[in-house]
Amino acid sequence: MLFMMANKTKNKIWAICYGAFCHLTFLVAGLSMFFTILTGFIYSFGTLSGVASLIANIFLLLQFPIGHSFFLTNKGMRFLDLLAPKDYGKTLRTTIYASLASLQLIALFIFWSPSNMVVWNVDYPLNLFMIALNLLSWTLLTISSIQAGYQLQTGSLGWVSLYKNERPRYPSMPKNGLFSVIRQPIYFSFCLVLWSSPMMTLDLFIVALSYTFYCFFGPFFKELRFGRLYGQEFEVYKSRTPYFLPRVNLRYFKN
Repeated sequence: MLFMMANKTKNKIWAICYGAFCHLTFLVAGLSMFFTILTGFIYSFGTLSGVASLIANIFLLLQFPIGHSFFLTNKGMRFLDLLAPKDYGKTLRTTIYASLASLQLIALFIFWSPSNMVVWNVDYPLNLFMIALNLLSWTLLTISSIQAGYQLQTGSLGWVSLYKNERPRYPSMPKNGLFSVIRQPIYFSFCLVLWSSPMMTLDLFIVALSYTFYCFFGPFFKELRFGRLYGQEFEVYKSRTPYFLPRVNLRYFKN
């Protein structure tokens, strides 16, 4: 009896520690993304220049999509398990995944070495429209993340399950709300966030162009996994719902 109580207490302590770290990094990542994108990568802790700046920025640019995709593979998930205390790996997997994703985004948006070369800078009053569009893009990103399962997206699923001493209960396949309009609203919204900054520097342009490519092609691997997990349910959903862009009914433009 005492052993079981001690074990539950230990589980709760580990859960709180991993949960606190996960949500702290998630908050820092979100704020750094918002500020850095809105100001066009002008402000950063990155101070490198020349060839060193180029190499460092290429590394920062690639480490997120490569890591983000790798950690969803079987080998990647086994690596995530190694970052948890013994026997807690599978339970804390989503929490660790979200924590690493946040750390990767923090590295990109805080330690990028800016060139300060401006591609365009929208002046008043059009800049107000761009800011409003950027805020709308963040809103769509938030809504789509919630509809995909906020416990999964924020990493709370893992640590809360450990705290309650139960197995993680993964959300069902998202197909309602924004997911009924397109299959990849999270990636689409993130692209809008990147392209709606009133100040477009060369740095943001490179990041936006590269990540638009990733946001369009990266989910193909996710959909292969969904096909294996959900089978016919996903195939029916896939046949009815556009991939990345909303379907336009041309009948409304006739006459």
